[in-house]
This record gives sequence, structure tokens and C-alpha cells, in this order.
Amino acid sequence: MPDPRTQPLEIRPLMISRILEVDWADGHTSRLTFERLRVECPCAECKGHTPDQARVIIGKEAVSLVEVAPVGNYAVQLHFSDGHNTGIFTWEYLRLLGDACVS
Repeated sequence: MPDPRTQPLEIRPLMISRILEVDWADGHTSRLTFERLRVECPCAECKGHTPDQARVIIGKEAVSLVEVAPVGNYAVQLHFSDGHNTGIFTWEYLRLLGDACVS
């Protein structure tokens, strides 16, 4: 049985406020800024293959989402206005980021 904490019901990019809202099956709604999603991108280019290779991403306050593309039934690939699009955001990772935010 899937964990309702990591089962999205709806994903809404709010373009004016630059927030991605995710409604989860357990009733929680995560609100993640586009900037936070961009700087926390889980791809190897940003996070490296080992912790000592991770980059600090800055200057992304004005970044927008261009596309939210599904990846199977486990993730989304976010395409950002700065051209970056290599990160695969699993449901577990999005929930972890959302739980770390204070709304």
C-alpha cells in the first residue's frame, strides 16, 4: 500500500507568487518557492556524486518554472527559466523539502 505522505493528489505551479503547491493524500499541502526548488535541485550537476562535490547555488530569486513534466508515477522533472532541467524530484524528495518549510 502506498504511503499517503508521498502520494500527490495535485501539483499547482502558482506563477505570480512563484510557489509550487503539492496536495498530498494525507491532507497536507506543501508550498515550495521556485527559488528553493532550483537551489535544492537533486541532480548530479548541483548535488554532485558525493557530498564534497555539491555546489552552492545562488542568485535564483527570480527563477520561474517553465514546465512540470511527469516522470513515471514516482517523480516530476522541473524545467526552470534559467535553462536548468536535469533534476528529477521524486515524491519523497518533494515531501521532504515541503516538510522542512515553515508556511
